[in-house]
Amino acid sequence: MNRVFVYGTLKRGQRNNHFLRDAEFVSSFSTKKIYSMYEFENYPAVCLRGRHAIEGEIYLVCDHQFQMLDELEWYPHFYQRIEIPTTHGDAWMYIVKHKLCLDKKQLPGIWPWSCDSVTVSSATPMAAPSEVV
Repeated sequence: MNRVFVYGTLKRGQRNNHFLRDAEFVSSFSTKKIYSMYEFENYPAVCLRGRHAIEGEIYLVCDHQFQMLDELEWYPHFYQRIEIPTTHGDAWMYIVKHKLCLDKKQLPGIWPWSCDSVTVSSATPMAAPSEVV
């Protein structure tokens, strides 16, 4: 089994949570305050540079589910994976390279975010995966 930390559209109540319907929900969790979250059209992405905790959920997924998540997250062409420490053991988290976030709206580490958040600069449409490789 693989432990995965999700923070966006895969969380309970979000549009892609059905990908985790056969996974085991472990716990809600907040990371250390070392990340930044940005809005890419209608989903968030996290990068390593920052000072925010990321609010999310931990799941246990089988290898097949993990492969499906990799495909959904365009791994390794858009998102990368890192292991992060959690209160339930290390978990995989999908992140993007900081340079992809430069023109995005910064969020406070919580998705969905309903209030106006800090704007780094004007948001731009997300490039297709083949354009960010």
